[in-house]
Amino acid sequence: MDQYLKATLGCNIQKESYDLPPKMPQYLLNDYSYQKYIIENQECLFVTPFEFSFSAYKKQYQKIKQITNLQIVLHLKSITQYQRKTLIEEHIPFVVEKSQIYLPFLAISLTEKFQEITEVEKFSPITQLVFLYMFYNKQKISATDLALKINCTAMSVTRAYKALVDCGLFHAENDGVKKYIVPESDGGELLRNAENFLINPIEKIIYLQKDIELSEHITSGLYALSKKTMLNATEDDVHYAVHRKTHFRLEDIVPKALYIAQKAIVVEKWSYDPSVLAVNDMVDDISLILSLKDNKDERVQMEVDRLRGKYQW
Repeated sequence: MDQYLKATLGCNIQKESYDLPPKMPQYLLNDYSYQKYIIENQECLFVTPFEFSFSAYKKQYQKIKQITNLQIVLHLKSITQYQRKTLIEEHIPFVVEKSQIYLPFLAISLTEKFQEITEVEKFSPITQLVFLYMFYNKQKISATDLALKINCTAMSVTRAYKALVDCGLFHAENDGVKKYIVPESDGGELLRNAENFLINPIEKIIYLQKDIELSEHITSGLYALSKKTMLNATEDDVHYAVHRKTHFRLEDIVPKALYIAQKAIVVEKWSYDPSVLAVNDMVDDISLILSLKDNKDERVQMEVDRLRGKYQW
């Protein structure tokens, strides 16, 4: 690091040993390594996260600065445009080795060019499927490996990864030739940050004759909600969720009037495959919430909110 700083900045830089203050909290000792530098007579403490959480660091930066009474510089291996933009807006110093330097206390800002960022207004179906898979499984997985698990092309998953990074919800990491994305937050905070991008998975609703066998498909609707909350529902409230590419015989499709007369079955055609995220033959919680968000029944929305509370969302 010191060679990179000297070569890039062309100024006087010294590396010094440093003993952290005894009052430094244990979690800060566990989460970062520390190295002191003197740059142009300015004492700086470089902090390198063992596992970087952007939202956590924004809170911990001021704490470290207060305890050490030094200029604090975040040292990273890589950075996204969203992270860079936010750090600069909040005047938080950082160095990405062999890439860029932002030291506002020395009026230094050296940056690289970034890959073009695409503005995302709403998730595409594949992006939402990838987002939910990452949310539930909480593991790093390459685009190639994830494509096999969700039965999509690697190119589609790669595009979804880029969209999630462009949204600022994830940042990219490389491990050799493998590329990963890592969330900027987790749990309810991640869902809240993603709220405006999430889409209703239901693309179309059709009605089938009641004697059609659909038990191999995934259940959805109010019946699924009743199994996850305190809502009272019967088997007459069952909806079945299928991927939009699922086909049924034309002669089995009937008008909505037959459903109202309790002589038909509701089938939701989803823009992504609900079976990928299904648990116990029911659609996943977040997709179910999104599929019911336009339901006007207050008792339904009360139980939807109860299910949202499961995720602090």
